[in-house]
Amino acid sequence: MINKKIKWGIVGPGIIAHQFASDFRWVDNGELIAVASRDKGRAQAFADTYSIAKAYEGYQSLYDDDDVDAVYIATPHNFHFENAKAALQAGKAVMCEKPIAINPSELVELIQIAKASSGYLMEAMWTYFLPAIIRSQEWVKSGRIGKILQVKADFGYPTQYDPMSRMYNPHLAGGVLLDMGIYPIAVPALMIDALPEEVKVVVQKAKTGVDSEVTMLFEYGDGSLANLCASFRAKLNNWAYIIGENGYIALPDFWRASECFLYEGDHIIDHYEGLRDSFGYHYETYSMNEDLLLGRKKSVIMPHEMSMKLQKMMASVKAYF
Repeated sequence: MINKKIKWGIVGPGIIAHQFASDFRWVDNGELIAVASRDKGRAQAFADTYSIAKAYEGYQSLYDDDDVDAVYIATPHNFHFENAKAALQAGKAVMCEKPIAINPSELVELIQIAKASSGYLMEAMWTYFLPAIIRSQEWVKSGRIGKILQVKADFGYPTQYDPMSRMYNPHLAGGVLLDMGIYPIAVPALMIDALPEEVKVVVQKAKTGVDSEVTMLFEYGDGSLANLCASFRAKLNNWAYIIGENGYIALPDFWRASECFLYEGDHIIDHYEGLRDSFGYHYETYSMNEDLLLGRKKSVIMPHEMSMKLQKMMASVKAYF
């Protein structure tokens, strides 16, 4: 490993950016040196909170900073494409919050820009980097549950209705599918090596017209099923289950999973617990830093192909809206 630290800047100091920055204390191969906001006051307050050296008003100033190697984009969904594009064109490695784009064509263009400039682009699907998720994937690949028959996952929290908020405003790419629904969709996307052949959707809509609850059934060519739900309306179980012919895997709070259970019948036959003090965002940051230090052009854990798979699955759901 090259003895160097990747220097980072944050674009958009919102809630998730606070969690990302808080977890940087566990990233020993990187350094957080800059933050940018459209409001200089917000950028400076964020910088003061996390002892960040530079606070910029406007994103381009951060993109133009030669000291910054990589940027983390944490703006609302509808700005991801333009922010990621500008950062790539400025020569920065890019980690962009999920969903990385709001439709497949936007992602195609970002990938083309990254490849043309030999740049690095990764969607911040932090769940995939969690040790409990990686262990579950290993159990599946090693055949411990046999052929997958079903995947069940739901993610929901009551979200106060505000027509101007990021969640409910259609002009900010609001709606539960892009905000929460990508998490349950990410489970079969990771565990089943195919796109669904049939998609069935039931959607509830808020007064602004955006989706407030989405229930999805994916049918795959090999007979396996994925039963998924995302909701702004209710607190759901928020567990994921990968069910096979010989057993199943249970993941409590799968989107931020710290443990997983392997069942055979009603009996637990294996258990992984990854205790941590962090939110869990440092795993993806550390992994991307490793990629950059080793000269990789895309993530092994979250490659462009996986981002495109998620985009296609979400597009098939949005077709019902």
